[in-house]
Amino acid sequence: MVTVRLNPYSQAMFETNRYSVPVAKARREVTLKAYPFSVDISDEKGNQLAHHPRSYGKEQDIFDPLHYLSLLEQRPGAFDYAKPIKEWRKDWPQSYSRMLENLQEKWPEGRGVQEFVRILQLHKDYPADLLEQAIEQALSYGCVHLDGVLHCLHQLTEPKEPPQSLDLSDRPDLQNIGNQPIDLSCYEKLLKYSW
Repeated sequence: MVTVRLNPYSQAMFETNRYSVPVAKARREVTLKAYPFSVDISDEKGNQLAHHPRSYGKEQDIFDPLHYLSLLEQRPGAFDYAKPIKEWRKDWPQSYSRMLENLQEKWPEGRGVQEFVRILQLHKDYPADLLEQAIEQALSYGCVHLDGVLHCLHQLTEPKEPPQSLDLSDRPDLQNIGNQPIDLSCYEKLLKYSW
């Protein structure tokens, strides 16, 4: 366990490698615990800020792109140049790229990137495969925005129970309501008066 100072990129250095810490929770100094297969980074109160697989390479940047999203939401112009995002983009699903393109086309002045960053922040609360499915569904519905993705997530996570028939056994007088034939002559009379 060592106390380390964060660099300007919100990274804690251990041996020769740099491990990211969430920008929103970054402190000047953090506690780093290295294990054979992982690295944990905590604040002065012992609250875990980050958990990374340990790297035995040299001069490596170990990023969690989610750590930088709050900053990129405020500075959307930096989105395409941020190293953690560049690395993530190599492997993210095609639907993410399509969503980003649609949002940038819809809101070209940076607002589209901000909306996309808000969508990416949903990774903090939902599994990646579920979020990918929701983004694909939102794109197919034409709901290209955060609320559309949230609606699709809600549909995917809420149990779907079929509507149940109303039990009217104690009210036989109501059982035929809604099943009676419709008298269209009433509508024909209305049409005569509308001309």
